[in-house]
Amino acid sequence: MQQPIRAGDKEFLSAAQGGGDSTGAALWWGGGAVFAGGITALGLLAYALLVEPLSIQMERLTIRLPRAAGRLPAQGLRILHLSDSHFQGGVRSRLELAKIERVRSLTAGLEYDLLVHTGDFIHYDSGLENVLRLLDAVPPPRLGAFGVLGNHDYTHYAMQEALPRMWRTFRADERVADQRRNGLERTLAAVTRWVRYIRYVRNTPLDGRRTGSNDANRLTEALERWGMTLLHNRTVHLRRPEIGLDIYLAGVDDVVEGRPHLGNSLRAVPEGAPVILLSHNPDIIVSPQLPKVDLVLSGHTHGGQIKLPLWGPAHTQSEYISRRHVAGYFQVGATQVYITRGLGEGIPLRFRAGPQIARIEVRA
Repeated sequence: MQQPIRAGDKEFLSAAQGGGDSTGAALWWGGGAVFAGGITALGLLAYALLVEPLSIQMERLTIRLPRAAGRLPAQGLRILHLSDSHFQGGVRSRLELAKIERVRSLTAGLEYDLLVHTGDFIHYDSGLENVLRLLDAVPPPRLGAFGVLGNHDYTHYAMQEALPRMWRTFRADERVADQRRNGLERTLAAVTRWVRYIRYVRNTPLDGRRTGSNDANRLTEALERWGMTLLHNRTVHLRRPEIGLDIYLAGVDDVVEGRPHLGNSLRAVPEGAPVILLSHNPDIIVSPQLPKVDLVLSGHTHGGQIKLPLWGPAHTQSEYISRRHVAGYFQVGATQVYITRGLGEGIPLRFRAGPQIARIEVRA
């Protein structure tokens, strides 16, 4: 015999039904949030992979060199600064050709004096043909083209192994430090280890395993056949009395994979003469020879390549450049420094650190 439903039962049933509706709504909203988050993440990944790497911009700036008074043309010395093309060829050629066309459009009709490339022309040897296409895409400079080699022009790396390798290095240093710590200090170190490791990764150049060598000699020969002078630890005297030019342009080998000798590079420069230095890696700023240099042009950092909220630049790839100076203009004593974000990428992503070329006007 069916039992009658009492008023209290109705209240219980109504509450149970209401609870089911609330649970369903929560699940619906939660699932929607996860779906929206996934779509957002995919959109950001697509932007960082396919959009921003092609969004090359031209930065225009004027830099004054007080020591160059009376030694520069009346209209200034106009420099087109390229860096970090990181060309690979092969499956990356379509993207690289699109970058070359973007540079062609940005520089169409540009009148300037010097073309400089501050290294990492290639990522792999197979990218050489596209490097030459890039150089052909820009208008010819009035006074010449000059460059220096970067670390990737010598070597390629397995960057996916960087974090585990850095963890092993960090732990080895920690074991040495633990021998000097007392019991309380070791406990505190253990509790904060992951936080300190994250800080270590944030402020240390990524340590990818070297997986092979690029043919730097072949690259150098191809660039010189094209008409570019490689300043391998040496200086050229840019002297054109008819236009009022009389300064020195120096170049130094890569700080990491090369054999840099800034002292040798500057040996032929008279005391007090104005000097512009090309150095792929801006860590050259710690050289004791730096005060002899008026302006350093560098690349290497890619502007951090990925800039995240709160974290900032994903990396600087530099031991001596602060995070706020990961790209752009700053000074070290009386020496001025400009770091371009460059054209290419180590890993094929950019976010809030777009690629660039620079048109620099140097005046006294």
